[in-house]
Amino acid sequence: MEGDILGIERNFASLSVRDLLEARDLYHYHLIHKANVVGTAVGLYLIRKTDPWPSKDQPDAARRRPAVAKGQRTFENSEVRDYSWPCVLAFVREWVDADRVGLGGDLHPEDMVPRTLYLPDGRMVPVCVVKVSQAEPAPGPLPRWHWPDSFIGGGFPIISETQGRKRVASVGCLVTDGHTTFALTNRHVSGPAGQLIRSVMRGTEVEVGKSSLRQLTRLPFTDVYGDFPARRTYLTLDVGLVEVTNLEDWTSQVYGLGAVGELADLSERNLSLRLIGARVAAYGAASGRLDGRIKALFYRHRSVGGFDDVSDFLIAPDVVGRGLAQTQTGDSGTIWHLVPSDESKPLRPLAIEWGAQTFLTGLEQGSFNFALATSLSNVCKLLDVELVRDHNLGARPYWGMTGHYSIGTFACDQLRTPKLSALMKANRDRVSFPFADLDPKAIADAVREAKGAGGFVPLADVPDVVWKQTANTIPGGRDPRPRTGPEHPTHHADIDVPRPSDRKTMREVCLANPGEVSVPAFQAYYDEIGHRESRERGLLPFRIWQFFDEMVAALKKGDVSRFVCAAGIASHYVGDACQPLHGSYLADGYPDGRGKDVHSAYETTMIDHQSEALFPAIREVLAGNRTEREPFEDGHAAAVATVELMDRAAQEVPPKKLVDLYIKVGPGKSRRVTDALWKRFGTETATIMADGALTLATLWESAWQAGDGNKLKQSELGPVPTDKLQELYEDPTFVESLDLDNIGPILR
Repeated sequence: MEGDILGIERNFASLSVRDLLEARDLYHYHLIHKANVVGTAVGLYLIRKTDPWPSKDQPDAARRRPAVAKGQRTFENSEVRDYSWPCVLAFVREWVDADRVGLGGDLHPEDMVPRTLYLPDGRMVPVCVVKVSQAEPAPGPLPRWHWPDSFIGGGFPIISETQGRKRVASVGCLVTDGHTTFALTNRHVSGPAGQLIRSVMRGTEVEVGKSSLRQLTRLPFTDVYGDFPARRTYLTLDVGLVEVTNLEDWTSQVYGLGAVGELADLSERNLSLRLIGARVAAYGAASGRLDGRIKALFYRHRSVGGFDDVSDFLIAPDVVGRGLAQTQTGDSGTIWHLVPSDESKPLRPLAIEWGAQTFLTGLEQGSFNFALATSLSNVCKLLDVELVRDHNLGARPYWGMTGHYSIGTFACDQLRTPKLSALMKANRDRVSFPFADLDPKAIADAVREAKGAGGFVPLADVPDVVWKQTANTIPGGRDPRPRTGPEHPTHHADIDVPRPSDRKTMREVCLANPGEVSVPAFQAYYDEIGHRESRERGLLPFRIWQFFDEMVAALKKGDVSRFVCAAGIASHYVGDACQPLHGSYLADGYPDGRGKDVHSAYETTMIDHQSEALFPAIREVLAGNRTEREPFEDGHAAAVATVELMDRAAQEVPPKKLVDLYIKVGPGKSRRVTDALWKRFGTETATIMADGALTLATLWESAWQAGDGNKLKQSELGPVPTDKLQELYEDPTFVESLDLDNIGPILR
């Protein structure tokens, strides 16, 4: 007992980040020259997952030296616990047990990593040794993400060319010096001042700006952290600014994450070990949604000529379930955000990724890619810029989904059959989202699961998110090649082209004689106007007929899951039918190119800009509707009703007038352009979207009646498991995608 009283207390918990850096700096030479050491950092001690937790009887059990060697410590078999203490982390390429050192061993004692570092005043700093195997991150091609047409923002790709090679990184965020707004990314991609920078919009590369003179590569550590000790050490920064060409093409939102909160402002005074283990999230141009946890601070990733290069943060992928994406080439430049414990609060921008370190695991997963990132606070301070958080916030990162999901959501409240109403409201979050969740974050989470972890996509946008993709891109994809396949013509029907024989459009012909809503009549019409390619022969009315038949058949078999899946996905096509440009040869302007991009300017950017006004306007139209809706007797009647809906949409928002106005006020998608479109067609747009919701509700009720849905028991009207719905829509034979020349035989 007396020896304990007179001994030195090992109060490791009181050690600060500065203490740890001081110890590492004092032992700089000794650590970097250990043959087995590949890097160091500061953080919290990693406890093997098999180690016992402290108890009342043995409060110090976790720190007690073992009588026998425990084996190697790795990132996979160890964890930070709530009692973990501050330490210097030493990463080694090989785990060496004590019996291999010294007499009888094969290693010299000098190669042993010390357990403790001693400061001149007697303080002791523990060393946690972690075995890693380094590798190079595997490069991958830029994926064919479904990039929005409306705005460019964080998470979009930044593309430059040098020496005949294309370099790709991610847009991090927008910053400003008070006069000019810049996109933040990595210096190794943005290149020297004046370098032309491109990004992706509407599936093509477009020029978006040029590299600025303001850039950072690396700086002496003490130039950035004046209060922290670090000799012969550089801090890696790797930051470049892109002076954007047209600010109205940009949003401060992060693709897939939405609007963000205040900057997580860090300095020597508040940068603490509490950050270790903190949840962080990002959206990279290569990987999509990324989730991680901060593993260490000030990771030494390189040592050359006696000088160290360090990174502010070492971020591990959050691989719970081993299903989430890991950072890869092309994600550099993305911003990592602190995830608050209260998920109702916004993410806070923390750090910009500039590279990655891959550690082999020895497990089936092969390797984990750890992100290396620079504090965004330092970047803003050194470049004298501020974070932009409020530019074009009306934008919805997932543009097309806003319309489709809103129509599905509104339709659930328009049902008049009690049992059907109960079923669809119970499955509203399967079809779409509740009203409170019609926001970018809810939509982003659903798509992230589908594309990142194979999760469930709410049904109303399955045709775009899943079926229009290739099978090797996402399970359930139906395209044989990108942007080519039988699913594409099912979303439209150009029925306003006058046929040469009598100058009548197919819309006029069908309205005058519903019997003309037939596959042979449409085939003959398209032949006459010269539309002979499958993609030109739109069959939207027959696609809705096909879904009507599927819903009826499901109900007759008592298959509630199949009915809900078909009903939810049908809402997508009804949404297409009530958008005027889906029924017109002027879908994206005149054939000679005049008015090009009107489609996205109207149906995407205008909706994005005016989303706050749009939903109340739709509700107002629906509240004033007192029209009795006659049910559709069969699938053919549903197809006729689709043509009638397309006609009403074209009457409210005539495609020619829309295109002509766009030519007059455009081109482009600036606020000036979309404000002009909204001023002229805003009320009418709300009207046709409300019409779409009512038509969808009628379609559901008609199929319910035809299939005798009321025979279902009340106990069968609850939520359908999402795995059953996902299994159905990933089956290519479920409501099979067929073009006009192949759909006729299956229609009943």
